Amino acid sequence: MRLEWFGLSDTGVVRDHNEDSFFCAGKEDTGLFVVADGMGGHDAGEVASRLAVETVCSSVRQAAEKEDDPIELVRRSVLRANEAVVREGTKNGSNMGTTLGGALVAENTAYIASVGDSRVYWIENGSINQITEDHSLVAKLVTAGKLTREEARNHPKSNLLYRTIGSEESVKVDTFTIGLKKNGCLLLCTDGLWGEVTDEDIHQACATEKDIRAACARLIRTANENGGKDNITAVMVKII
Repeated sequence: MRLEWFGLSDTGVVRDHNEDSFFCAGKEDTGLFVVADGMGGHDAGEVASRLAVETVCSSVRQAAEKEDDPIELVRRSVLRANEAVVREGTKNGSNMGTTLGGALVAENTAYIASVGDSRVYWIENGSINQITEDHSLVAKLVTAGKLTREEARNHPKSNLLYRTIGSEESVKVDTFTIGLKKNGCLLLCTDGLWGEVTDEDIHQACATEKDIRAACARLIRTANENGGKDNITAVMVKII
């Protein structure tokens, strides 16, 4: 198995600065990929997302040789990110927070962690699967059968989250483990992307563009054409 990856972030059409952050790096067959969508006034969101991403990356690097369980390594790294954002918010008197979606890829497996509504998708053989669950009020309504997915997408309170990095001293981290197959693709993205494009848009970008750089650019372009109401970030990982 070999990995190819690319990440791209855009301010969008409406916002005047970008509060998203992302990271993607690795070796030929292993890698760490993270996206985060910050929130809070006076640049607090930008600080929160960047701090969370940096903390996850440094924590994974520091503990990789000591921790035998990859999913526990990812989970603990996200917990450390939460602690770091809480400390920073307390120090500055800022009500800051961020979502976070991350994937550690090793040995044909993705070890995924999520807090908030940044998403991780797995695209394979013409199908697209949302691996993570949104920690939002409208997602709860969809699960309860009170809203359709399309109604949730256009709901005026679709951005209200009940779980984020930095909002509480402790946070529950969702974790997932999935096997990866050749020619499949992981997509990590913030709500500025998935809120403006459809599953079919994602599938078509992955299936028809010549490489993942072009696929990321196409998805961000489509999101902006459909309104670009939020910052837009996409990280793609192709299994070769």
